[in-house]
Amino acid sequence: MSASLIFPEPRVRATLPGVIQWRRTLHAIPEIGLDLPETAAMVEAALRGLGLAPVRAGSGMWADLGDRGPRVAIRADMDALPVAELTGLPFASQFPGRMHACGHDTHTACLLGAAGLLAEEAAAGRLPFRARLVFQAGEEGCFGARTLIEAGVLEGVAAILGGHVGTLAGELGPGQAGFMPGPMMAASDRFQGAFIGSGGHGSQPHTTPDPISALAEFILAMNSFRARELDQSRPAVVSVCCVRGGETFNVIPERCEFMGTARSIHADLRAILSTRIGAIAAGIAGLHGLKLDYQWHDGYPPVVNDARATAVAAEAARAALGEGRVVMLTRPSMGAEDFAYYLERVPGCYWFLNTGSGFPNHNPRFDVDEGMLWAMVAVNLAAAERLAVEFA
Repeated sequence: MSASLIFPEPRVRATLPGVIQWRRTLHAIPEIGLDLPETAAMVEAALRGLGLAPVRAGSGMWADLGDRGPRVAIRADMDALPVAELTGLPFASQFPGRMHACGHDTHTACLLGAAGLLAEEAAAGRLPFRARLVFQAGEEGCFGARTLIEAGVLEGVAAILGGHVGTLAGELGPGQAGFMPGPMMAASDRFQGAFIGSGGHGSQPHTTPDPISALAEFILAMNSFRARELDQSRPAVVSVCCVRGGETFNVIPERCEFMGTARSIHADLRAILSTRIGAIAAGIAGLHGLKLDYQWHDGYPPVVNDARATAVAAEAARAALGEGRVVMLTRPSMGAEDFAYYLERVPGCYWFLNTGSGFPNHNPRFDVDEGMLWAMVAVNLAAAERLAVEFA
């Protein structure tokens, strides 16, 4: 296939100054969760400035372009993280304790760059497909995709695209785009609980059940569970990431709490995790004479790319970027994404772009190489154009 005739590389690269400016403006005003008043206002104003009529659903929105052909959606997320920024950038976060540490500012800026090119073609009557540009709040654990789906964002959509910057795949070098048919990212579930005793004096441990000992045993048991009970050839992660218990050096506390995450790709492993972690905790509580307060919370399902859509998107990326800059990934990421909910309903493709920041996503020093951002614009546009043909 040849590169896009509608959006050739020089034309896409010309959007880069505007994309960088949008990204920097957004980076300075990070907002968290489903309520993004400043971010949403900025995005809506930019879309209206292009002559578009965004449809709002809370802080999320979408805008349509074109009047013929299949409708292909391109999605960007807009929310930030509760992270204190340490980049030292001149456009660093203006809000203490909040940061665009995952690149969502970049995703939004790149989609606005694509919007400008699509709007030019649509205004001239040359756009051969219908595009729906989706700007989503609440990706970071707030199920924002479901909010937009319930509002009707997927109505009439033939296929959907989404991409993520950063260093999410070890198989990618800087500037490379990665694609993977089938399961690409994991389900992300959460467990939490507390071992509960009666409390007592540290000098008399025989007089009270000890929740600290139980919690320590539970953490070690989780490591053994992953290593000894689960098929080692199939991806799964169990991590206890938060523990709380005790206030001073000589008091055995009444209660010790824990929280953790369970990641899996396959439905049967997800079911095992959802039952066995709680059962192990209950067994340890019983052994120590403690009560257990335990909850399991279903999170995002796995991101499962449509094979045909992924092949089309990857071929479009090769045409847009060059053969050497596109990699077919072989190992799924154990990170999670609520883009999974879109893929449960319409065919589509989620992909990665390594933007070579030097620090991983969610790190307080996370940044992107802004010179690479034209590639996200180029791939999303080229892939949307091809998907419109494939899913006509």
